[in-house]
Amino acid sequence: MQQEDTQFQIILNELIASYKKNEPMETIKKCLKALNEYDKRYEIHNIIAASYEKEDNNDKAEFHYQQSLKLRQLHLTYINYAKLLDKIEKYKLSLINYQKALDLSPKNYVAHNNMGMVYEKLGNNAEAIEKYNSAIEIDPKKILAYFNIGNTYRNLGKLTDALIYYKKAENLEGENLDIKNNIGITLYDLKKYDESLKKYNYVLEKDSENFTANINITTIYRILGKLKKARESTLKALKLNKNKDLEGTIYANLAAIELDAGEYNKSIKYSEKSIALDPKLFFSYDNACLACQKIGEYSKLNDLFDLLYRNLTQSNEIKSKNTLLNKKLSEMNNIVALVKNSGRTGSIFLHSLLDGHPEVMTIPGVFLKGYFNPDVWSKLYQGNQDNNWRISLIKNFFVLYEPMFDASSLSDVPGSPMAGPPGHGSGLANLGEKKDIVFKIDKKIFSSYLFTYLENFDSMERSTFFKLIHLAYDSSIQKNTKPGIVFFHIHNPTFVESAQFLKDFPATRFLQIIRDPIQALESWCRINKKEGENQVIINHDYIEDNKYYNKFALVLNYYNDQVIRYANDKIVIRLEDIKLETENTLKKLSEWLGINFSNTMMKPSFNDDFYWGKSKSSPKIKGFSRESINRKLGIFFSESDQERILPLLYPYRKNFHYTDTSNEDFSESLEKIRKKINEPFDFEKKIIQQAVPDDESIANQTKGLRVLMLKVIKNLKKNKKNNLPPLL
Repeated sequence: MQQEDTQFQIILNELIASYKKNEPMETIKKCLKALNEYDKRYEIHNIIAASYEKEDNNDKAEFHYQQSLKLRQLHLTYINYAKLLDKIEKYKLSLINYQKALDLSPKNYVAHNNMGMVYEKLGNNAEAIEKYNSAIEIDPKKILAYFNIGNTYRNLGKLTDALIYYKKAENLEGENLDIKNNIGITLYDLKKYDESLKKYNYVLEKDSENFTANINITTIYRILGKLKKARESTLKALKLNKNKDLEGTIYANLAAIELDAGEYNKSIKYSEKSIALDPKLFFSYDNACLACQKIGEYSKLNDLFDLLYRNLTQSNEIKSKNTLLNKKLSEMNNIVALVKNSGRTGSIFLHSLLDGHPEVMTIPGVFLKGYFNPDVWSKLYQGNQDNNWRISLIKNFFVLYEPMFDASSLSDVPGSPMAGPPGHGSGLANLGEKKDIVFKIDKKIFSSYLFTYLENFDSMERSTFFKLIHLAYDSSIQKNTKPGIVFFHIHNPTFVESAQFLKDFPATRFLQIIRDPIQALESWCRINKKEGENQVIINHDYIEDNKYYNKFALVLNYYNDQVIRYANDKIVIRLEDIKLETENTLKKLSEWLGINFSNTMMKPSFNDDFYWGKSKSSPKIKGFSRESINRKLGIFFSESDQERILPLLYPYRKNFHYTDTSNEDFSESLEKIRKKINEPFDFEKKIIQQAVPDDESIANQTKGLRVLMLKVIKNLKKNKKNNLPPLL
């Protein structure tokens, strides 16, 4: 017996040596021959299985792992088999086999960590985090679980938590460049740009050919206005890239850089190349449409938006197994979406007037603005192959939309509706007469109702879940709504978010709130002041406040709003009318919405708590105060600036009764603007004084604004037909 074991050990060593030579087919031949003599040896089946894996013959690999486990149940075999099952996307079976490994070896670090990765692929992020933490408890000196849990938190948008775990991994392995890259990404997302730049520079000092760092540092250079460096890094990444699937993303990054650089036609070409490589790379459409909008290429903008719309997949609503629930969902087909023509139009204020209406079903605030981006749904729902998919969907929703349940949260939500914490930015963290009430939804109650609804479905779709969210909210606050409408405040959607929402709910009616565009622009634009004597602090406010060109491009796009172009039924409501002729205007609005006028509309509130709004320029404005609409121009635009801007807005202002200027005066003014086109505006002079010395984006905005203005003047001189939506 001992001699037989010795002989087998010699053969086994030969088989292992053959496997290590990376000659899988030769190894398989030798193993199959050995099986003729040693047919009860699990070790041979393990080597055969591993060899077949190298050949991507996964069916045979799976068979031999099963044969090995029939002969002897070892935790290492279960782990290897589970890894294979994970690779071939048999996630449930993979989890079962990892659990069998843990039954035999409860303190196995690899099994816990790898189970976490499988749970994450199934969308069970809470379970994934739990397993990673179990691995950390077993061996707190290994970095992999820290790194993985950091990735999970980052993917869920919990950036502070992600950073904590990445830094724990970094403390254990300070020279690991993958960790430093991910810390750099997270710091960027946290808007800590200087710290992020240091991490990327460290990686590139150690490895100048590091593809990930070259791609990631581009985003920092763009933010800091260092566009030449951004371009150089991206072109270098393009050369280093060995993954064909990433080529479209790299061209999309180049498009974004050229967009910032004012090279709009180059940007459009790069975006089109990116789209050709990957028609489902949706942020490329955003870049391309934005470039067209910025230079007034409205015909091309329409074509690109149409292409985007065609390439999106419609979410088809599904029926439940509950007749009463189906009836309730069918009653929610009358959807009205609120959009705006620029910033500072009072859209959240209008929303607050409808929130308490007994016939209106709505979620307070702008939390769901980014919900219709296809990437968001893929993070929320990853199929129904796991029996716990309903719980996972709810947990994922809680993670991604944390501020919806506690408006004081400093986390953001998908789509970044307020360019920062949405509860604070929208005023929902300061409700009530004393501004001491935070909007909150009880998670436990909400999840109980939502789970009850989900139990009636075998799978889920984005459009149906959208309705279930509203049902669960109304149920959780005991609002017995028989909805006349579902009111969705989509706020300031990207082109992709707009197109997907239109595709999912094509019958939606659109309400657009407007304000005198020159007044809205002046309220929206700000100049970030210097910090100290000779320095400017590069922070989020500096960057956002100085993006005046984006704001002009949006406001001057009044004839070419894609949502309005696609909408079958749309109406415009003026903020001025809401504040000056309140009851009459709200009665007209009720009639258009198809609901009864209610006295609840006379009080701005969310969940019956008074809503103050959020204004940097007039923080003490309350409710229907007219201070904001009566404010004289001049806080941002000088009289000279106004003379050059107002004529560009004339058709819009004339159509919506903001001016009585004659067409003759308008035509003369356009010619004066054209002659002065290259002269700087007074507000531009102030921005240049405050700007960082090497911020290329300022000069590029100046250049871009002229291109846009000339295009707008050309279009206006053609006496383009008025296709603006009707006024309420």
